[in-house]
Amino acid sequence: MAKNPNPQGKGLVPILAEWDAITPRLVRVKSAPQIMGEYFTSLLVLSAKFGFKPVPEKSYYLYWKKPSAKNTVNPLHKIEQPTALQQSPWRLSLIEPERLGTLAMGDFVGSCILQSDMTWTIEPSASIAEQTEALEDLRLFHQQFHDNNNHQQSLEASLPFFIDELPFYRRLAATALSSSLSRSIEISQLENIPASQWLESNNDTGMALLQNKSKP
Repeated sequence: MAKNPNPQGKGLVPILAEWDAITPRLVRVKSAPQIMGEYFTSLLVLSAKFGFKPVPEKSYYLYWKKPSAKNTVNPLHKIEQPTALQQSPWRLSLIEPERLGTLAMGDFVGSCILQSDMTWTIEPSASIAEQTEALEDLRLFHQQFHDNNNHQQSLEASLPFFIDELPFYRRLAATALSSSLSRSIEISQLENIPASQWLESNNDTGMALLQNKSKP
């Protein structure tokens, strides 16, 4: 039997409609630290497992749950790491922690909002400082983000425009994110700068999330 090239059953017209719904709006000029911060935060959210279509300006909830396997490949990083496509410790949910009941989603990391320009923001949980294992995976993700972008190719050329291994809605969201950041880089006149130079100038990208509420 021939392999189904479209296992999720989505025809061209529905796909175009889905893309129109998630097309970046209100893309604007941004500083280099803001672009890198949004890139890091958005990749973290898109590394989480979810199977629904995210809607702009709506709150979602990020959880961490200890994975059952290690050393598999995260398609957003393309290197060996514990945050894998199937074994990722991150979960994005429509359900806030107060309404989980007996549903075992893991530790609540923070509230996420998909902005109209298709970048993500995270408001960390008040208890994030107590979640030592989740923080360790955040630090690992931060290190891998640094390692993955430590090259001479321009940042806009290395954005995840199409990651075939991702499920449909995560793949669509990654494409929308890449389109948004690429456009912001262009109108902010930050094109053709090596990704490694972005890292050198914004070395603490993502650390605000790691350090948030870590002190009494």
